[in-house]
Amino acid sequence: MRKIIYSLTIIISISLHSQNSSIAFTLNEKDLLPESIAHDPNTGAFYVGSTRKGTITKVDEKGNQSVFIRSGEFGQWMIIGIKVDPQRNELWFCSSGGNNLEGYSLKEETEGRPAGIFKVNLKTGELIKKYTLEKPGGTHFFNDLVIDENGDVYASHMFAESSIYKIDRNNDTLEPFARGDLMLYPNGLAIADNRTNLFVAHSGGIAKVSLKTGAITALAIANDLRLTKIASADGLYFYENHLIAIQPDLSQVAKYKLSQYQDAIIEGEVLEINHSSMDHPTTGVLVDDSFYYIANAQFEKVGEDGSLEVSEVSAPVILKLDLK
Repeated sequence: MRKIIYSLTIIISISLHSQNSSIAFTLNEKDLLPESIAHDPNTGAFYVGSTRKGTITKVDEKGNQSVFIRSGEFGQWMIIGIKVDPQRNELWFCSSGGNNLEGYSLKEETEGRPAGIFKVNLKTGELIKKYTLEKPGGTHFFNDLVIDENGDVYASHMFAESSIYKIDRNNDTLEPFARGDLMLYPNGLAIADNRTNLFVAHSGGIAKVSLKTGAITALAIANDLRLTKIASADGLYFYENHLIAIQPDLSQVAKYKLSQYQDAIIEGEVLEINHSSMDHPTTGVLVDDSFYYIANAQFEKVGEDGSLEVSEVSAPVILKLDLK
């Protein structure tokens, strides 16, 4: 067990093991290795993306499960970040190449690693458009995405190029929006309620990107808080001037309070840690005052050659954490 030490400035509400989350549902297909989850407030349905199968599973408001997007249906690879745009009845998802995907065989050095962002009609499941980066020898990886009130999409791109890409609703093209050394391997994204700031989880901490100018600044983080390197966040969500962060290598979900001007993280509270269902938690989705998240992506069970023993994985679990 990793020893986690916090000073008195952090609100400690639990021990190093907790069961504050309840099981919302489990998925029938064991070997999905899910990374992402989205929610449609119009229907109550959840959508879960698979890195292993490259599928998206729909779980309706009654708990019925079905395959919403089939493996390879739109030429996609692993399903990474996904979001629902309820205003426009669209489902957006990031897809990237990688060994988690069953049967993946591209050699990065010669064939490159492809990535793309896909827009799907939420009612029909039909592809509206895809925006891909595919170049021999080029390494691309789209990780997470968010959608603002105008329908503009921002996506994190990591590995060979640490940057944020944007799909402007008006010109409908994929373009680089922000890049720089203040974002190292950008991951989870969250837009502030004031709709002026984009927060980016990365290996060096949390960055803030101006949605107006694309300027990047590093959030100051209180000395006693861990949000870098092994403690860096995957999923990131804005909630009442706090950032909800999933930190996979710490097996925890935490809430971090922002300063008045959103230029610093000044306080932290661990909401869940080492839950019995956790095996590499990844991302989640806010539904009113509850947080639903992937408890067990189980990525470590994939061999270097992409092999996976199905008998060694457990059914994917979605946990629910009440925030009030």
